[in-house]
Parts: sequence; C-alpha cells; structure tokens
Amino acid sequence: MANCNKLFLDFNKVITPTSEEMKKMKTSREALQKKITTKLKDKLNMTPSYYTQGSGARDMKTIIIKEDGTYDSDRGIFLPEKPSVTAETVQGYVYDAVCDHTDDGAEHRKKCIRVFYKSAYNIDFPIYYEVKGEDYSYMAVKGDGWIKDDPSHMVNWLSKHKDSNGQLVKVIKCLKAWASKSSLKMPSGIAFAVWACNNFSESIDRDDESLYQTLKNIKSELSWGVTCDSPVEPYDDLTSKLTQDQKDKFKKELDKFVEDAKKALDEENQLESSKTWRKYLGDRFPLGADENTDAKERALMFSASHVLDGSAHLDKSGNINPSTGVNHKTHRNYGG
Repeated sequence: MANCNKLFLDFNKVITPTSEEMKKMKTSREALQKKITTKLKDKLNMTPSYYTQGSGARDMKTIIIKEDGTYDSDRGIFLPEKPSVTAETVQGYVYDAVCDHTDDGAEHRKKCIRVFYKSAYNIDFPIYYEVKGEDYSYMAVKGDGWIKDDPSHMVNWLSKHKDSNGQLVKVIKCLKAWASKSSLKMPSGIAFAVWACNNFSESIDRDDESLYQTLKNIKSELSWGVTCDSPVEPYDDLTSKLTQDQKDKFKKELDKFVEDAKKALDEENQLESSKTWRKYLGDRFPLGADENTDAKERALMFSASHVLDGSAHLDKSGNINPSTGVNHKTHRNYGG
C-alpha cells in the first residue's frame, strides 16, 4: 500500500489561504463594514455588530482556495433588535452600501449580500437580528422574511466533533476540494462538513486512509438517498437546493470516489496512487515518488533496528543487513 500521507499534508497547505491572504481579505471586509454600518445607522438608527461564521470561523478553519483560485468568507451582520422594515428591505440597504465598492460589484442573494473581488475572494454578508433573552438570532431571507437561524449553533456543533490532531478539518477540506474540482452541481460545503462529522474515521498519521474510510461511511449513510438534515435549528435539509437528477449524479460520483480511493490505497507505487487521488482532488494534489514508498520505509526501519541493537553488518555495496559483511561500527554522530 502506498502511503500518501505526506502528499495530503502538502495538499492541505496548497488549498489553505495564507495568513497574508487572510489579512488582505480582512482589510477588504473592514472597509465594507464601515460602509454598511454608516448605511444601517442612517436607515435604521442601529449600530450592527459583525462576526465571522462558516468555514472561516475561529473554531472551524475549513476555508479552502477553490479550483478557480478564489475563496469565500461569511461575515454575519447582527442587529440589536428586530427592524421595523422587512428583511428584504434591510438586505437592500446592505446591497446599496456595497454594490459599487469593487469593479466586480455585488449580488443580492437569497440569504446574503455577496461582494466580489475578481480572482481573489468573495465576502458574504448574511443579516440577523437578535432578541434579548433568546439563544437564537433570526436571519433575513429574501422572499421568506425573518427565519430562526443562528450560525453560532452550527459552528459550536461542528467544533465539538473536532479531533485533537486536526484530521477531521483536513478531511472536510478535501471533500470541499473535490466539490470544487467536480463539474457536477455538488452539495454545499456545510453539507459535506456535517456528513464528515457524522461519519469521521480517524487514522493516526494517515490522512489518506481517514478520507477513504470517511467517504465509505458517508456512502453507507446515503445508500437510501441523498439528504443531510441540519443538526441545529431550523433542522432543514442542507441538500434541498439539489434536484433529484443532481443528487443521483452526485451519488454515482461518490460511489466512484470510494471505489478509486480504495484502489489508491491498495496501489504500491506512490506515483500511481497520487494520480488516482488527483482524479478527484485536482492537479493541485502533488504527484508522488515513482517507487514503493512503504517497502522503502520498511527497509529503513529494518536497517535502523539492526544498527540500534548492534547486529548490523555492512556488505560490499554499502547496504546494511543482519548477517553478511563487516560489522557496522557504532557511533554517536547524529549530525548537528
């Protein structure tokens, strides 16, 4: 079996925005917030507060750079009380405040206002109002008014599932990278996160094995149909935007991924294994070495064990073995 864990670690770095990229996005976000605050003070006589939610939240950090080179940030706008105007009207105020801020403009979406930064990132601004004494906020939804929906509850739920080694987060990011690479209409990132949490299989120092086992478990969960009930209010189906045809195609793609992931794990040559992973994770996934890395590692461990116990011999070719050649001289030169 080809051990591709190092390749997965490198891939995780490639798809994760750098600290400099995140700082740049924060600067853009703060400039937008100033305009939004000014507009809402003028229209509603309210001063909003702002919180990062979704994949960029401090307790999540599952944000990825997508195949097109962009990444998304969710920045919740929280009003201290329910406005006297409709939810859609408040969304309109926010849209008016930011629509001309960039050359690429903004979009009034169903649950947020999205601001575009070409070839860089998108910043989403969902809007909520808070109720004193309640543990939930209410989200502005175009066409549906104010809906009970507090993003902090989802972040808290997801955070409780995280393992101490950070492997779950990396698995979620791999699933999102697969969705980004696919030409199909795929489930949302939050749906993948919930599936991963419910089906996570930890494998110490083997992210490739963890991804395969988690995919296999997700396949089993979805054997009777593609659904993903939110674990927090409003307990809606996170796949509801997909048509039945899109769900069927996703299910077939999932089945193929599980099958090929098993082949990648069983493949002895790391290069060939990495080519299989790239079919689903994209060309940003690094190519492996054209060798049997597991056999090489076993040979190194074998040699090391004989050196340490004093039984090592050195043959004419310079290879360490337990019986043939001259005795390997012990030393304490460990470099440095």
